[in-house]
Amino acid sequence: MATSAASIPDDTKVDSVNQISQATIIEHDEQRPPIVNANSYLDDEHVNLGWRSWMVVFVTCFANGAQVFVVTAAGSVIAFIVRDLGDAAIAGWIIQGPLLMQSALSPVVGRLSDVLDRKYIAALTPLIAFAGAVVSARANSMNMLIGGGILIGVNLSTVSIVHSIPSEILPMKYRPLANGFGYVAGAIGGLVGVLGAGGVTNANAGGWRTIFWMQAAFYLASSLGLLLFYWPPRRSDYPKMTLSQYIWVCDPIGSILFMAGALLTLLGFDWSGGAYHWSNPHVAAPLGIGLSLLVMFCLYEWKGRNDGLVAHVFFQGGPNFALSIFTFSVEGWIFYSAVNSVTPQVVLNLGFESTAWNVSKRQLYYNVTTLLSSIPIIWYATKYKDLKSPLLLTLVIFLVVVICYTCISPSMEKAQIGFNVLSGIGQSGPLSLLVALIQFTAPHAYLSTATGLAFSARAIGGAFGSAVLSAIINGKLASTYVPSISSTAHDHGLPESSVPLLISALKSGKQSSLNAVPGINPSILAAVTKTSHTLYAHAYRLGYASIIPFVVLAIVASACLKGVKDLMTEHVEATVEKIPNEKVAEA
Repeated sequence: MATSAASIPDDTKVDSVNQISQATIIEHDEQRPPIVNANSYLDDEHVNLGWRSWMVVFVTCFANGAQVFVVTAAGSVIAFIVRDLGDAAIAGWIIQGPLLMQSALSPVVGRLSDVLDRKYIAALTPLIAFAGAVVSARANSMNMLIGGGILIGVNLSTVSIVHSIPSEILPMKYRPLANGFGYVAGAIGGLVGVLGAGGVTNANAGGWRTIFWMQAAFYLASSLGLLLFYWPPRRSDYPKMTLSQYIWVCDPIGSILFMAGALLTLLGFDWSGGAYHWSNPHVAAPLGIGLSLLVMFCLYEWKGRNDGLVAHVFFQGGPNFALSIFTFSVEGWIFYSAVNSVTPQVVLNLGFESTAWNVSKRQLYYNVTTLLSSIPIIWYATKYKDLKSPLLLTLVIFLVVVICYTCISPSMEKAQIGFNVLSGIGQSGPLSLLVALIQFTAPHAYLSTATGLAFSARAIGGAFGSAVLSAIINGKLASTYVPSISSTAHDHGLPESSVPLLISALKSGKQSSLNAVPGINPSILAAVTKTSHTLYAHAYRLGYASIIPFVVLAIVASACLKGVKDLMTEHVEATVEKIPNEKVAEA
């Protein structure tokens, strides 16, 4: 924006605020366009923020922290869940199931909240997740646990709402702060998740079930808080419409194409991570159909309509929407696969720690750092109205982290702690700033839709990343682990008949099982343990190396972002404070 709000005359400013974007008008008598104030930021009238605003911010931050707890807690002890329930080939679905639901539903749920109602969609879906948490806590098989995770994933799709609410009830100049609060809450949720998961899992083999009982309590608290304290204004950016008009405005064609395409594509990638080979119909069929549907979705949103899930108004102000969405998907790739899932496995399988509690304590170097480093980043971005510089700096730091992990070896027990610290700094920038950048591209009528697309892209990136890293790591181990361990054990004198028992005991991680292997002795055990650590390190190095090109592309994309300083004004898009009716009408 070349002209600041302060330099525009009042009469011109009012005219600009009342403009309706012609890009969203649908030329059909039965279809009603939303009222899109693309220049609403020019209305910088101050709104006093009272306890209502800050209480709603707190409640939504709590809900966001609970959602991060979901994906962090179970993911950090996934190796121990496998030891208890088995079925390692499908264990990735513990994380992928909820992410799949978030990927497919977030933009659609966001659009519904923009058109219909934010409060009850955000407040009632945690009850579905509550049922899923109970199912997961009582699971006696991996399939049952995954089924509960699918129900939990329904609530994860409301991330588009819980991040939109603080952004619309606080001034636009505080949008980095609003999303920063959400990030800090998420970091605290991740911290509680890592410590809680490690603590309860360390207590006994089935202690991980307590994680899901904790989730159930968080979901009930989130639902109750939103029902009690969040009372948004009754006005809407959409006019009164018939049922058929409401359905059309929610983009049914685009929604169906996106949900089906995302679902099938992620299904194919998830099955490729260990359960089936790439050539198997379980992978090839859903992957081919899903990618075709996503291509059709892109073509439809481009040529079929200009006010769908990917509204053309997102691109009117420049390249920020596309660049930020891409960067956020890379961040999801990094976080859900490398940081949240693979790093704890590195600590465990390279022998740095041997218990869930100690693995969790080591992860504190990441969790505490990412929490603390986000504070100066959020302060700088809000005070100086500059989101680009800290984003670039933190992405470069994370590139260094990924390169470090491509050199990981069993001898790097101390160095890996330093990697965790750098990783925390590198992750704090993208997570706290990218959502705000995406929201600045969207008028209020599409705020939650744009936010939903952002988190859907992040979840898709995370699912892709987890599937790719799982395929690389498991593929390498599948071809080298058993032959190498067998050779080492045989060379050190273990009877050939005991080798299968030894391999099974190593995978279980139970010392009692290792001691029970016929013919085992300390020298044989030391040799095969060293070989096991070396094999895992090689597999992890290959996995991390696959991330480097995408981090580089994210850095390039971030360098091309436009500044948003002119958009950071006093304007409040949907205050929950009590203000005179005439001011509400003018807003």
